[in-house]
Amino acid sequence: MARPADTAALLAPSAADAEDTKVPASSSTCSAPVAKKRRVEKRERLRKSALCKHFDKPGGCPFPNCKFAHGRAEVNDSSTHSVAAQRRLIREQSIRRAEEQFLATDAGTVTPKRRGTMIERYYTEMFACDTMGKPMEDQYVHMHSNRLCVLGVAESHPVMQEELVSVEFTQNVLQSRVTGKKKKGGQFMLPNTVLCVLKCKSGHEFKLYSCMRGALIEVNERLQKEPELLKQKNQSDGYLAIIQPKKVEVSEIQQSLLSKEEYRQFRAISKAHTESNVQKITESTSAEDTPYKVVKEELEDEPMSDIIKEEPTSEAVPMEEWK
Repeated sequence: MARPADTAALLAPSAADAEDTKVPASSSTCSAPVAKKRRVEKRERLRKSALCKHFDKPGGCPFPNCKFAHGRAEVNDSSTHSVAAQRRLIREQSIRRAEEQFLATDAGTVTPKRRGTMIERYYTEMFACDTMGKPMEDQYVHMHSNRLCVLGVAESHPVMQEELVSVEFTQNVLQSRVTGKKKKGGQFMLPNTVLCVLKCKSGHEFKLYSCMRGALIEVNERLQKEPELLKQKNQSDGYLAIIQPKKVEVSEIQQSLLSKEEYRQFRAISKAHTESNVQKITESTSAEDTPYKVVKEELEDEPMSDIIKEEPTSEAVPMEEWK
């Protein structure tokens, strides 16, 4: 029976093996994951942007290197990535929408103007144009004042001109589940994550994407049984999904998308550009066909006797004169 010392000696690696398995320190530092660096940078940006939970307790904060602010005077609200700045942005947009419901005259009287739809009153309307580089495949993102975003198909999408057969959500989207009051546990979506595939009667297929980063809260499974809702009520019952972005990414998401006014200008310019290209192609085609039309008209106007002349035939000679 081997003793413990002999067993430890057998299990211990040799010096040559230890040198082979040693990894250089430079390679380990160079191969640091990019995601970890991004998290560290974001954590540094968010430093002192929220109050410490232990600051008001007896004895104060027990952590010497606490990243939270100890008092209102230390709160850093100037950073656009801070939670306070994101909340302020959403609050300002809500106040602006409320102020747009009234008209002020020179006399000082304030009259309520025509109230818009529910989307115009409570949501910030944004659009993602030409998703994944595909022309005219636009999607909308309506952000509520509570940060929840409703995704759907825009009016300019080519699927609006097709006869829709089915809406097939991807398997990972259907399997996403949230729990609790704060709706945690949903799958995290990226801008290029495929939500569903639209299949048309003509054979065309369109993929719809998330267009933003956030946790998937809800999927409109009603579209699987009633796919026509996507076209008939694209902004209400025909929505695709509800996604909740992170608090610190609200500003970045709004900057990456087009506002309603920018979307209208972009589509008006693209429409005018397309019409001008079609007009140029039509003019060039008509210019190429003009010489052929002129020649054809000239041929029709001239008499056939002047164009096609029969060759003179030799006169018939009687057989008697040959002799």
